[in-house]
Amino acid sequence: MITAVQHSPFHSDVIARPDRRTKVTALILGAVGSILAATGSWIPSLWGDEVTSVLSAERSLPSLFTMLGHVDAVHGTYYLFLHFWVGVFGASPFSVRFPSAVAAGVMVAGVVLLGARLGGPRMGLIAGVIAIVLPRTTYMGEEARGYAMSAACAVWLTLLLVKLVSDLTPRRHLWVLYGIGVAVCGYVFLFSLLVVVAHGALVLSLRRRWLTKTWARSLGLGLVLALPVIIYGASERNQIAFLADRSDATFADITVGQWFGNDATAIVAWPLILTAIAIPLIGHLRARLQPTGSSWFRAEAERGPRFVLLIATWLVAPTTILIAVNAIHAIYSSRYLSFCVPAAALVIASLLTRIRRSWMAGAVVAALAATSASSYLHDRTPYAKNGSDWAVDAAVIQANAHSGDGVIFDESARPSKDPRLAMGGYPAAFADLKDIEIKSPWYDTTGWRDTVYPLSDVTNRLAGVGTVWVIEYRAAGTAADSYDQSELAELGYRVTKTFSEHSSVIFEWVDHHGSLDGIPRR
Repeated sequence: MITAVQHSPFHSDVIARPDRRTKVTALILGAVGSILAATGSWIPSLWGDEVTSVLSAERSLPSLFTMLGHVDAVHGTYYLFLHFWVGVFGASPFSVRFPSAVAAGVMVAGVVLLGARLGGPRMGLIAGVIAIVLPRTTYMGEEARGYAMSAACAVWLTLLLVKLVSDLTPRRHLWVLYGIGVAVCGYVFLFSLLVVVAHGALVLSLRRRWLTKTWARSLGLGLVLALPVIIYGASERNQIAFLADRSDATFADITVGQWFGNDATAIVAWPLILTAIAIPLIGHLRARLQPTGSSWFRAEAERGPRFVLLIATWLVAPTTILIAVNAIHAIYSSRYLSFCVPAAALVIASLLTRIRRSWMAGAVVAALAATSASSYLHDRTPYAKNGSDWAVDAAVIQANAHSGDGVIFDESARPSKDPRLAMGGYPAAFADLKDIEIKSPWYDTTGWRDTVYPLSDVTNRLAGVGTVWVIEYRAAGTAADSYDQSELAELGYRVTKTFSEHSSVIFEWVDHHGSLDGIPRR
């Protein structure tokens, strides 16, 4: 299955050009990854970040670029892509999530090819299957955000670098392409630039002066091309200041939430990862310290510690950097490390490839798939996305409200839980209602969303409105919020219906003091 092997700066490492069969395997597993991620992706309600993606994409281009000058420049390329996508395919949950499923498949295909280059076709196959089933893959593949695209970019950029450093003759146009690829990673998602830390570790370990200089020049080109998003991203860093009020950087978030989704998968995966990193490094060190020692250790020294260095650094360094910065300025979120999923799959596969009995390696992969299944099934339930139930809210409004009714949203909830986003994600259900508190719609603001007035400032808008629907946020285990309800009661409205949903309560308020004849009085 390996058509050519060449001596390279990797010395003892085997750098193989994947043959036709391996490329077909990559295509098949990539397609399987996309199909698996897309299946059931229409079931969960859209949640806050996804509605932000949709609303940003639905802006006009001038409005979008104005917004990106104030917030979310790090997601700008994804929003721009989604702008054209929804213009053709609409903004249904399945439609806006489908590009991420495709990107997940592209990532899986890249993992197969990279694994085959680093450790042979068997490693590529095992790594590809693991990449498909890891919960972070199947989650980011059904989310209308750019994280799956960032993972795909990271793995293909790494594949290009491995090809470059394994070639005896430098190819200038490919090094220019590498620099452009670095910039693409930055524009797709700024933090995915951290993959170049692993690239640097590999290049420096090879101790080839020409290679280091060439790589540094290409990296410099990429960073210069990415300078606009770097500058804007740094200037807008306060938009994620809310992370300071959340304890996202916990041990569980880092060891489970980043890639493995649930405790069982993490329990299976982490011993494999630690063993995979330890064995070649110990073998390499022992071989250096005792050149005439154990043949086993000498064999381990020949198994390619440099490619282990590459994928282990890719897995560990970005997390370490974000955690370190997080101690000074809140910046960490487990989803930001989605581009390290390929490294997790490759590290585990590098260990399983050592197992000669295929059934044993298959059993371990099956264990990862089995433990990942619970996360996969959970992520395809109606309230899987941050507990969001806006699809249900929209359905209740569509089934019960009438043209000309008013609607008020609980504006006291945190941004990702704001019930107003139900209207952003499912606008058809609210199309004939009067938005009582609206100040400026999202497309006329420099932020993500609508701006609103307090009800006390716009009671005149209730003139002629006999029924008002109020959607309140309800945190788990608590009573619903009561935003603006006392105001409505004083104005003569009374609750006639209540719909209690997963994390929302919807109230129908009907005027009993004649607001149809004028502005209701206190």
